[in-house]
Amino acid sequence: MTMYRNAALVLEGGGMRGAYLSGVLDVMHDNGLKFGGYAGTSAGATHLCSYLSEQRERNRRIDVVHSASKRYMGWGNLIRTGEFFEVDYCYRQIPYVIDPFDFEKFRENATESEFYAAASNLETGEAAYLLTRDLDTPEGMDRIRASASLPLMSHIVNVDGMKLLDGGVADSIPFEIMAKKGFEKLIVIVTQPEGYVKKPNSLVPLFKIIYRKYPKFIEAVRTRHIRYNECLKTLDEWCNRGTAFRIRPSESFDISRLEKDKSKLARLYDLGVKDMTALMPRLMEFLNNV
Repeated sequence: MTMYRNAALVLEGGGMRGAYLSGVLDVMHDNGLKFGGYAGTSAGATHLCSYLSEQRERNRRIDVVHSASKRYMGWGNLIRTGEFFEVDYCYRQIPYVIDPFDFEKFRENATESEFYAAASNLETGEAAYLLTRDLDTPEGMDRIRASASLPLMSHIVNVDGMKLLDGGVADSIPFEIMAKKGFEKLIVIVTQPEGYVKKPNSLVPLFKIIYRKYPKFIEAVRTRHIRYNECLKTLDEWCNRGTAFRIRPSESFDISRLEKDKSKLARLYDLGVKDMTALMPRLMEFLNNV
């Protein structure tokens, strides 16, 4: 494995669009790439876990195989438990029983590098970047769960005295924070193709009811599309000046955040493999250019 200490790998979320991340990460794994920093939001954070545990294709198995279970995600779960993604199945059964997670290898890599899971603080409306070094404790796993807990479909997660939900509301693509932490080169994987423009959230009226105790969070939801689209423009600028390297789907695809069609998810994984394989020479040039 080759360590690039001055570079950070940053992953956008996007629910089941994370199957694209799985393909990209497996190619990076095959090329032995390690970085000084990692940051992910929601599905971006969960997929980085298996990258840091060095378990090739584990993300693919979760995205394409395990996600088909009704216990993994479903409206029945939401009605029964208040969680669309069943917590016991996703955060205990899969990593400990169904598809064992290498907690020791993760801890080794997350100690050698900095790994941040981005979540949204309901009381401030701002992003919380949760330094994560160990997942073999409820407290450690809650850092990842907070980042991936979709509003309206999950219970609030309490971490370090903060009330948290999905990081996408506050910071969908957390690359700027990694630059502030001193990383000189940023490799950013986004899950939307070129030309994507986020639109206003049509469910803001519902947010105003459900999260009426958290006006700053509601405001963050209302303005998310504006900040997201500005974030993409900033990423363009950073790529043009050579401080960031972006990886994104080369083709448009019809996959929802809650997609359960195995064939669609498998094709999206394959697209990630295809795109990253084609981009690898350029990425190595970016990383090795002093």
